[in-house]
Order: sequence, then C-alpha cells, then structure tokens
Amino acid sequence: MTREEYINYPAISASRIKRHYTGDISHAKGALDAGASFHYQLLETPYKQMTKDAQKVYDAIHEHPLMSMLFDDSEKELIVVSEITFGDKKVLAKGMMDICYKEMQIIADVKTTTAKNVEAFASDMIRHINHVQAVWYSMIMGYDPANFYYIGVPPKVKKSGKMKDLYLYRHNAQEIEHAYGLIMKFIDQFDGEFGK
Repeated sequence: MTREEYINYPAISASRIKRHYTGDISHAKGALDAGASFHYQLLETPYKQMTKDAQKVYDAIHEHPLMSMLFDDSEKELIVVSEITFGDKKVLAKGMMDICYKEMQIIADVKTTTAKNVEAFASDMIRHINHVQAVWYSMIMGYDPANFYYIGVPPKVKKSGKMKDLYLYRHNAQEIEHAYGLIMKFIDQFDGEFGK
C-alpha cells in the first residue's frame, strides 16, 4: 500500500483520534511539514544523500549498539491495517509506524521537538495526545504498549551527533491506561460508524 493509498484507506488512524481531542492543528502546518521532511531524510534516504541534520541524528542513534540494532534491523514507515476489538466492538484500524522491530516487538516513533529536556518532551507527548498513537499502534501490531519508544530529536542533537542529546521516552502505566480510555471514548462516541 502506498502512502497515498494509506491516507485514503477507510480505517481509523491514531491521527484521527488525536485530532478529535486536539482539534484543528493546521496552525502548526509548518512544523508538521518540517517534521515530515526530516522523517523522510532519516528513515527513507540513504546516508550519503541525507541532509547533515539527518546524518547527525543517524550518527547519534548508531553510537549505542542496541539503538543501532533497533534502527538497522527494523522496518521503516511500516503500514499495517488490522481489525481490533474494544469490548464488543470491532473496528478497522490503520497505522504507519516509523520504526517497527518485529523480532523484539518494539515500535519506535521519531519526534522532532523544541523541548529543553526529556521531562518537557515527555509532557509534550501527553499534551499532544501522542500516548493514543503509542497504544493504537501497539494494538494494531498486538504488542505491549510498554514497548513503544519515542526518539525525541531536539535541535542540539542535529549539531552534536551524540546519543546523549537524544530524548528516549516510553509511557508509564497510567499514561497507557489514559490512552486506552481516550480511544474507547472515541469509538463509543461514533458507535455504528466504525463497528462491524
């Protein structure tokens, strides 16, 4: 399935659920476009053709053997469509994962950020309802949401190329439970539209 086919495929996406709670985010189009461009550079472009910023982040990831293995041995921009069950409701779900390491059932998502530290980055992930994305993707794959990781990319790592400047984060049990609640509320609100 191509990216365009994925976008038009009639299934629920994490983006749709997040948008339900955050409202219109067209005001952030510039930041979203810049993030999409960076994703393409880091995840879909050969190293020698990457921008210098993407090369620095690639170098930072590859400073750590486990991160390097996760990045190199994973599928990038993996599109999956699956039927998932919530209580007595079945819905068609879709997701496009930045990094999916099937052997260890780990999903990782690259997020560009202006956060000054990992605590601020973690707070932003909740504020932007990204914990819904973490749980949604995990459900689609049948993985434990505790194995969903963010790789936060602040401006400093694009200069340093050092692992210590990346923000690695995963949600705690309360955040995961909250995300399940938001997803269930969304599905209940649209009962019949997505149910089978």
